[in-house]
Amino acid sequence: MGRSAARRSPEGSRSPRSWRRRLPATIAVLALLVAACGSRTDSGDEASDTTGATTATTSAPTETTAAVADGDPDAPCGPGDAGGATEVGVTDDAIVIANIADIGGPIPEIFVDNRRAIQAFVEYCNSLGGINGRPLELLELDSALTEYRAAVERACNEAFAIVGGASVFDDTAVDVSEGCGIPDIVGFAASPKHQLAATVIMPSPNSPRTQPVGAGRYIMETYPEAAQNAAIFYAPSVAKTSALKQIEGYESIGWNFVLKQEVPINETNWGPRVEALRSSGAQYVFMQAEYGMLAGLLKEMKAQGVEVQVVEGGSAMYKQELLDAGGDAVEGLLINSSTWPLFEIDQSPELGRYAEWLETTNPGAEPAGLGIQSWSAGLLFATAAKALGSDLTRAGLLDELHSIHEWDGHGIHGTSDPGAGMPSGCFVYLRVEGGEFVRHYPDEGFSCDRERNIVTVTGTYE
Repeated sequence: MGRSAARRSPEGSRSPRSWRRRLPATIAVLALLVAACGSRTDSGDEASDTTGATTATTSAPTETTAAVADGDPDAPCGPGDAGGATEVGVTDDAIVIANIADIGGPIPEIFVDNRRAIQAFVEYCNSLGGINGRPLELLELDSALTEYRAAVERACNEAFAIVGGASVFDDTAVDVSEGCGIPDIVGFAASPKHQLAATVIMPSPNSPRTQPVGAGRYIMETYPEAAQNAAIFYAPSVAKTSALKQIEGYESIGWNFVLKQEVPINETNWGPRVEALRSSGAQYVFMQAEYGMLAGLLKEMKAQGVEVQVVEGGSAMYKQELLDAGGDAVEGLLINSSTWPLFEIDQSPELGRYAEWLETTNPGAEPAGLGIQSWSAGLLFATAAKALGSDLTRAGLLDELHSIHEWDGHGIHGTSDPGAGMPSGCFVYLRVEGGEFVRHYPDEGFSCDRERNIVTVTGTYE
């Protein structure tokens, strides 16, 4: 896929002092933030500069990828006769979309999976004829951890919409994006301020005002003693916020937490934590942190002979690195996920499609949870844009997106309500058995019940 040379804008060399003050703390918790949103399985992209480059992706697919693409009768991309320069980033023969992601900067390639997924989606969409006949052009913008505001300003001036983005400091330009009215169909939104922004649409919403509790209900019904004697450990900052929200949500359906402990990042002395766990009588343990901390806790529990009915980790723990770090100490661990298991790729046509086009655009790259979210964002954008025909405006696109209340990325994740910002009431439990991740519950598909599996929380999580 050809790419034009990157160009650096004057803004690219300046960073507000507030971001510089926040940077050391951000580096300390960055792994936790990434973990809360999905995991990477591959790296290798060369970091680009802050402003990125506009790329028209119109190359033809291989026979393999063409077969996968042709297998989707609901594909939102295809031929047509739409035209007219109706909005910023829309011409008679092209639609420019921006992808803003932390690629360069102090910690390179944090969200390279989101970038790769959108590159793959644009290639896929254009292979089918674009959107109503107009090909997509991708404006790749590197927010580089501290340059998010400059990237949004450029997107406002050059792109029709922002699609599949992922940036740590996405709360620093909400006034800019709302001011220009650019639709922002995110891969994920990191900050509560961005999650609640008027121009933001999330394929898999993560709201500071709601908490999924479907997995909690399953534990209550299957291991009632565990739910009444629960322990939770969490790292500071982002992980702490997620943990406190989970505690409130689970307690609202009848759980009882007998132990709640904040643990310093990179804790190595797990002895006192395990002793506290033993003394509390807990039968359920949840770790809201990065995989290395969970592995350390479980190895110490094993060394001290402390056993509980249930140990659980969030989707952050769904990675080979956990298995390598924890060894037999992680046997039996449950993982709660709202995306289709990667080891069942043959059972999800859309996951297979994403994987095939990812290989086409970035040979050797592996599918990842973050990539799934951005691929779904591409599908959601294209679905809404297709419905508008030639009348492509930012306001019209936002109206159309807000009218979509059932969305599963063509089966790639649990059904959510992006229009209302409601998360999915669906989940699947994975379990570590024999050193591998396997399906635990349900036997197939997802367990879904939006009415019971989503609760409102009232704590300050914004």
